[in-house]
Amino acid sequence: MAMNLVILGLLMEGDKHPYEMQQVMQERHMEHYIKLAKGSLYYAVEKLLKQEQIAVREVVKDQSRPDKTIYYITEKGKGTFQELLKKQFKAETNYYHPMYTALAFIHLGDSKMISRILKDRIEHTKFQLEMLERVYQFYGDGAPHGSVSIMKNAHELCKVELAWLEKLHSDALDGLFENNRKIKNEQRP
Repeated sequence: MAMNLVILGLLMEGDKHPYEMQQVMQERHMEHYIKLAKGSLYYAVEKLLKQEQIAVREVVKDQSRPDKTIYYITEKGKGTFQELLKKQFKAETNYYHPMYTALAFIHLGDSKMISRILKDRIEHTKFQLEMLERVYQFYGDGAPHGSVSIMKNAHELCKVELAWLEKLHSDALDGLFENNRKIKNEQRP
């Protein structure tokens, strides 16, 4: 669903060749905030073409390169775009952080290893936060308002993640996860 929405949205902005779509997706760093399967763009374009959501505007022939097919969005595609947009806004999902599984068993892990891993994650998250700030400084003022909203949300989520990781690291240094292990072991008959 996401790839179809992206393709139709890009064509709502103007006619494009799939390679141009790919370039715009990269320029906007969509891979950081939209889950897109690699290699699915051309497949989705073909599918949308068969469904008459998009159509061929022209085929540009060049002797030194393969033919370039330029697509546009049809009236049917514009309706589908609006429906997909509505579905995406209403979509709900459960969020599963990759660390949640490890946290369920943290009391069984080696505390020194866990402390080092958390410290590394903190440093990595600080780097991500810096990168997000640089991206915003570079694109922020000239980006569409929706993109600015994405950047601001990513920045805020990263700050929350950093605070959470720092608290976990502090708890690990204070031995709180080890204390949990001792309590569990003492309760056994």
